Amino acid sequence: MKKAVIILFFMSVICLAYDKVNIINDYQNKNYKNVCMNSLNLVYTITDEDMLSLIADACLRIDYINPLGDIIKKLYSTPKYRENASYFATILLQKKLIYQFMNDGIDISDIRLPRTSYILSVVFENLVKKNYKIVNNKIEIDLGVKKYLIWLSNDEKPKVFIQEYKNNKLIKQHWYL
Repeated sequence: MKKAVIILFFMSVICLAYDKVNIINDYQNKNYKNVCMNSLNLVYTITDEDMLSLIADACLRIDYINPLGDIIKKLYSTPKYRENASYFATILLQKKLIYQFMNDGIDISDIRLPRTSYILSVVFENLVKKNYKIVNNKIEIDLGVKKYLIWLSNDEKPKVFIQEYKNNKLIKQHWYL
């Protein structure tokens, strides 16, 4: 009886496990939140750099970028994976520098980092170029069709909020700690 319970337990764990097939299916179906959240505990055991890159991209797509630091350490075997690691590291660094800029007033005007299409890169680049104005204690970056409002929350650990507008309509709100 005891063996049957143990076998049943391990079979249920195997059936419920989130694996490579689930990751790929969820990613292809644009269930990025599932991929990111269900894979985070696997990051330390996965050695497949394609899977790690896919998980990192899924997390990036849902603005959950803090786990990228753990993933980039494991992306090193080919030029493609090192490029992915640099891309993710750039976004993490931009997030940290924007946070320091907002909290501590550091001067970032001399910092040059690779340009990406990710929202933090867009904001970072415009902050570096001083292409912004202060409106009602918020930073406003106006790029014509697109506009961004950036400010700090009043939390104990302030978050950087970024509202993204297109044709004066709010299309997405991001926050980063």
